[in-house]
Amino acid sequence: MKKNFLYSLLAVFGMLFASCSQEEIVSTSGTGSNDGMVRLSVNVSDEALVTRASQSLDVEGYVMRCICQAVNAEGTLIEGFNEIVAVTDGKASFEFEAPEGAANYLFWADYVEGSDIEASKSALYNATSLLEVKYNLNKNVKLFNNPAADAFCAVASAANIGGSITLKRPFSRIAIKASDLEKLGLTGLDIITPSINAMQGYSVLNQTASAAVTLQLNINETLNVSTGDLAFYCYVFPVNSTVTKNTNIKFTSASDEIGKSISITAAEMQEKASSSNNAVYLTPDEDNPVQPGDETIKVDIIIDNEYTGEEGGTEEPGTDPTPSTELAVGDYINTNGEKVATAEEAIAVVFALGGQNDNSTYAEGKTVEAYAMSLNKATNRNRVDTYTDLGLAVTDDAANAYAGLAFSTAIETALGTASDATAYQMFNSFFNNSLVEATASENLSEWYIPSLAQLQAALATTNADLIAALKAAYTGNYYCASSTVTAEGLQGIIYNITDGTSGSPETIGTGASAVVFPVVTIFE
Repeated sequence: MKKNFLYSLLAVFGMLFASCSQEEIVSTSGTGSNDGMVRLSVNVSDEALVTRASQSLDVEGYVMRCICQAVNAEGTLIEGFNEIVAVTDGKASFEFEAPEGAANYLFWADYVEGSDIEASKSALYNATSLLEVKYNLNKNVKLFNNPAADAFCAVASAANIGGSITLKRPFSRIAIKASDLEKLGLTGLDIITPSINAMQGYSVLNQTASAAVTLQLNINETLNVSTGDLAFYCYVFPVNSTVTKNTNIKFTSASDEIGKSISITAAEMQEKASSSNNAVYLTPDEDNPVQPGDETIKVDIIIDNEYTGEEGGTEEPGTDPTPSTELAVGDYINTNGEKVATAEEAIAVVFALGGQNDNSTYAEGKTVEAYAMSLNKATNRNRVDTYTDLGLAVTDDAANAYAGLAFSTAIETALGTASDATAYQMFNSFFNNSLVEATASENLSEWYIPSLAQLQAALATTNADLIAALKAAYTGNYYCASSTVTAEGLQGIIYNITDGTSGSPETIGTGASAVVFPVVTIFE
């Protein structure tokens, strides 16, 4: 009888946003001061864990480090600034001179084997640049069934470094419960050979990963079924369409080298591990239990809303917690500025969080939470024509890189004084004949033409629905227009509809045509 089983996965998924437990590192109030120093304390309190697994973040044989780096308004790392401190008993403190030009601070906390937090080669992750965190070794048994493979991160505005900062894990956790081994027909198979096709190159700033990678064991390494509540688990960065290979988790034993395998298609990985803080369990389909001799067994993947994220943690049954309303890059928002689960319910996709350099004038008392790009173009491909006649002021001030509303309003004001607004086809189409409905929520600003920095950030997102909308905007490659004006003229970016990539910023020449994908500011 054949023993090489393939478990097809039927997805039953929902987004998990875990409550405060081991998956969070919470910072107490930290402030800038008159002496130019930034003082920030990071607190990981065991008290927050009592209602969960009552375990600390300590992992035997490892120390936890916390790294702080800074980026400027363009999102470029500030060279020479790299603060590393130890996280001891759940607490750490930063004190450093604020680097010139810092727009955002990036935080990354992970484990280093041994006792030296400076021994970067002993860490599981290469965090030399927090804009591109990678695995030190993607072939490493320590990436599996190891609580030290966990990590946490956050981005905080330099303009508002005080207050509470929460570091959350950037991963989905893929796991198999020990209690499900028998139901999956894996009893007695105690050796695991994983081949997990996932991502690396994780940007703490943008909360996305950029490159496909395969997580495996090295030659002569052996991984055994864990003795804890979880027989197998690993952490994966958010997965996108860059991953094209299937994931395979093979179970064997000394007496059965053929064993059985669980396979997860690339499409399933893209869908189910597309965001952080998901607990993805590979569990048996109760309606189709394993039968002796079965070669294909249906398996459901269940999202557990009681995720603790720690080996040996208990997932107690109960009512699902209220989903978090906190926005993240890649989230969908509806006409009320509320987070929704699917593109069908949405009008836009979040591409950046608040804390950016933005001097736009919003309603009194409004605080920016995030920025989102429309899933619909606001104009067809219209000629830009002689926009120089509008006398637009230069707006390429890096200190106001996210001030798209201010830049866009200036264009609208100039258009209103023109003797013939229809002569400026693209601008007239956007401000007077827009293809998107006006916003009507106190949680949202009006639609506006994005600044160049906003446009670059939006086009860099990996959201499949936004990419599809951009690809469908025109029959060939096209300029996507911004509201940024330099001494050379209006700035735009060529969008390639074939592969969904965008070029470098350039000036849109007089007489050229462009499309506007508008953005909206979301308020807290």
